[in-house]
Amino acid sequence: MIRHLPLIAALIGTVAADDAPADLLRLTNGELEGRFGGINRDGVLRWDRDDGIAPMEFRTDKVRQIVLRGGSSLKPGKDTSHLLLLNGDRLPAKVVSLDDETITLDTEVAGSMVVPRDAIKSLAPNPFGGKLLYAGPFQADEWKITGLEEDEEKPDEEAKEDDAEKPEEKPEKPAAEKKDPGWRHVGSKWYHTSGSNALLLDPSLPDRSVFRFHLEWRSRPPISIAFHADFKEPKVEEDVDVKGNRQVVRHSSSSFVDSFGNALVLTLRSSYAQLYRCGYDADGEAFNDQVRSSSTTVRVDDSGEADFELRTDRTKGTVSLFVNGEYSLQWQLDPVDPDNPDNNSIPAGGGIGFQILDDDSPVRISDVIVAEWNGMPDSARSLESDDFDVVLLTNGTDRFSGKVRSIRDGSLTLEGQYAELTIPMEEIAEVHFARSALRETEESADREIRVHFQPLGRLSGIPGVTAGGSMKLRSPLIGELAVDLDSAVILEFQSGNRFLNYWDEDL
Repeated sequence: MIRHLPLIAALIGTVAADDAPADLLRLTNGELEGRFGGINRDGVLRWDRDDGIAPMEFRTDKVRQIVLRGGSSLKPGKDTSHLLLLNGDRLPAKVVSLDDETITLDTEVAGSMVVPRDAIKSLAPNPFGGKLLYAGPFQADEWKITGLEEDEEKPDEEAKEDDAEKPEEKPEKPAAEKKDPGWRHVGSKWYHTSGSNALLLDPSLPDRSVFRFHLEWRSRPPISIAFHADFKEPKVEEDVDVKGNRQVVRHSSSSFVDSFGNALVLTLRSSYAQLYRCGYDADGEAFNDQVRSSSTTVRVDDSGEADFELRTDRTKGTVSLFVNGEYSLQWQLDPVDPDNPDNNSIPAGGGIGFQILDDDSPVRISDVIVAEWNGMPDSARSLESDDFDVVLLTNGTDRFSGKVRSIRDGSLTLEGQYAELTIPMEEIAEVHFARSALRETEESADREIRVHFQPLGRLSGIPGVTAGGSMKLRSPLIGELAVDLDSAVILEFQSGNRFLNYWDEDL
């Protein structure tokens, strides 16, 4: 049974510098543990060792990633407010003010700054509609991989009897080789290379939840995604075989049930998606029933990547799927009965999980986010405009379009078609700026790196001198920054579209 993880404490807690795990340097041809010693003016990276070996120096074009403190932040962000930049960067920040040209920000990762307005795609003062429960995966030990226990060597009863009679003739038995689990955690991502073992996490999904992740694949997305899973194990009974030996019998006929217990499971294959309800009936027997929908078609490439989001409301019995921010499908199940909470079609478990349907399909999973959800309707969240700014409120029903004129003193002023509105920032979930007002995007420079933060956030730019826990970073959209590395967890030096290159490594 998967253990319950104190994720909220992990997100808002801190790691003492003296007790932090070693940093991990990932090169193009290997890995080294030690401490990141900074980058000098010549662009040379220093790596300090804990084993007495003199510091080492590397050219940054030979470095893939640096995982700081085992993926732990010394100063994890306490606020989920952020901005989405045109290049996909997500900057954790609070908006101080805004006018027609610029946005003034207060950030924990880079101090106060002024950002050009036309470089910002959207603001999220109060994202997700509720509390952030999990963001990662930065640390592998928060997750569990199924099937590893079964790989351990089991005692051979017949061999024991023979040993009792002829202990001196017992041949030496080679040590059992551990089976490759098929999943490997690298940096802030999970990679699947082979096998059918499932990857599990228990972030305690609430009744109304948002579950989001980024998925990359090389040959269609053959994957099953579990949510509201309780990870209940199959019924186990002992039996006796014809030789009188006791053996364990597990009662299950569904791989979904074996991996996830009682759960909802979304399967993605090629260009269609299906939802299943799996679990155990009153007699303890496994079942796996498909949930019908008016359509099963989703728009994804055979080889590529996409952002997937599942919004579930157990109180109404609804499950909605979004792909790349656009509404795709919805399923209607029975809502929770307040008088009989155990009699419902959406399980009450809080777990999530991933399992690859085709054993040898390479897949990469990243940017996993789990949060409370306020029930914001599909049309409101997906609405963007070429000509108007769109403001979405936290109540989940109201949205306004027009021109955002200013933000000051904790309020936003919106000039609409018929009236001017002043809205307190604490009542705003998101602001999407008109596409026509944004600048043209540029290709990333070859020397750009990405700095990842915990629990969310990313900044891209060309690195400069790094010393005293601070890195100079020249962002193509923001300009010169001094990034606080105490807030960072990953430095990604080869951060372009290199997905296929990862599979050239010995994962």
